[in-house]
Amino acid sequence: MTGPAPLTPPRPAAPAVEEAIPGREVELKLLVAPADLPRIGLLPEILAMADGPAVKQRLHTSYYDTPALELAARGVALRLRRQNGHRVQSLKTLGADTAGDAAGIAMRREWEWEITGDRPDLSLLAEGELARVFPADLADRLDPVFATDMQRTTLLLRPEPGIAVELALDLGQAVAQPPGKASTHRPISEMELELKSGRLVDLFRLAAVVHRKVPLRLSTRSKADLGFSLLTGESPKASPARPLGLTPVTTVAEAFRHMGRNGLAQLLDNEPALMAASDPAALREVAAALRRIEAAFALFKGVVASPRGDGLRQEMRELGQPIERARAWDRVAIRVMEPRQRGRQTPRVLSAAVAGARRAARMEAVERLNSPRWTAWLLEFGTWLEGGDWDQEGEPGLFARTMAEMAPGLLDHRLDKVAKAAAKMAAGEDAWRKLWKRTQRLRYALDYCRAVWPVEKVRPMLAAVEALRAKLKQAADAHQALTLLGGLAEGRDDIGQAVRPVTADLRRMRDEALREVPALLAAVQQAAVGLKG
Repeated sequence: MTGPAPLTPPRPAAPAVEEAIPGREVELKLLVAPADLPRIGLLPEILAMADGPAVKQRLHTSYYDTPALELAARGVALRLRRQNGHRVQSLKTLGADTAGDAAGIAMRREWEWEITGDRPDLSLLAEGELARVFPADLADRLDPVFATDMQRTTLLLRPEPGIAVELALDLGQAVAQPPGKASTHRPISEMELELKSGRLVDLFRLAAVVHRKVPLRLSTRSKADLGFSLLTGESPKASPARPLGLTPVTTVAEAFRHMGRNGLAQLLDNEPALMAASDPAALREVAAALRRIEAAFALFKGVVASPRGDGLRQEMRELGQPIERARAWDRVAIRVMEPRQRGRQTPRVLSAAVAGARRAARMEAVERLNSPRWTAWLLEFGTWLEGGDWDQEGEPGLFARTMAEMAPGLLDHRLDKVAKAAAKMAAGEDAWRKLWKRTQRLRYALDYCRAVWPVEKVRPMLAAVEALRAKLKQAADAHQALTLLGGLAEGRDDIGQAVRPVTADLRRMRDEALREVPALLAAVQQAAVGLKG
């Protein structure tokens, strides 16, 4: 962290973490309804693990920054907490370093000191690596920018020998006063599980124990993130998939876990914006995250041989259906408006019907993300992914091999799948939809494996696959719109009449796109030769 960064800083890839690390906070955060929060500390399952009685305390925390939020721009938060007559100063990294190593788990660097004054002791930040994060010229411009006021109940849990987890139940609020505006606040009701000793999987297992009795929702937003959003007025935004950190020497086991974490992180990053309806692109990112996890399963089919994993994959498909439907209606809404761009007005009755169906589908998707079943799947998937039992059931030795050894064969398998679907299409069969799905998986597989080959060889392959994918997507979107609009028109003569010119445009769009597919397929095959040559 040596230079200025955006207010919401990018999250660098964290090193692989299987156990708690000194100087790094490793925690799982879960949102809880305020009425449910006190129940957690009284659960028999929790009391049976408790090492000592619960500790209750009042925490008042002030966060310091410059008026321009220059510390936040550097990716850190400076806070001063008052608790039980003590003053504790902390410097923490913002966000959650979960780029590929612990999706759902917040891993933040943390420096902490007990001090005596009512303002931060900046001399503690003047040496070593902290001096680079905290320039001396900021000192005179620091003031409290927002605060949190919490009632906290903590329990130290020891589920098994060698495992220690601090459970914290927080009920309170974040309060900020943006410049020139009235103060604003946001209630906070959450459970935090902080790993003191043990493995990441232990946090997921504990959360699952609680969730079976008290509904929870996973969250990756820290209290500092919430405070800064109050201060700036910024709503949650959609976030693309984080960069993958695979290298040629990454083992297959590490790669599969990394891919699963990457998809899970993309899901959690975009849930807040989707549920708050603050960014239309969030739905696209959530749907893409599910497809990325599915693509990881498909890429390693035959390597990951786990009945539990197969069950999780199937349940993910079922849980994702409302999200895919909502995404489909998003695409239909765009297609319905396209005739206007060519000078034809879309009838009001059709626009209203599509808008209603789109709104209902999006509400169903949000309800799914809010459901206990969704959280249960996230926690079970995280437990399975971090537990690693999947790497004991595949072919012996494969998981220890590197991606440099395995990637060519994995990619050849994806290319072979595409070629077989293309051959059926060339024979006159209606196989283009299968070709579309297989091309999507090929695109993801190439993204996952790209680090294995030189950039100059990967780039032409990526371009060729993306060109094919774009045309097949155009055809698939048009075909899906035809199906959904046909269902919308059933029993409605007014909609049926309004939809006819739109469906004519959609059929033409689909057919024009499919005519370009053979040439694009040939380009992919040629690029594949160059990649492997």
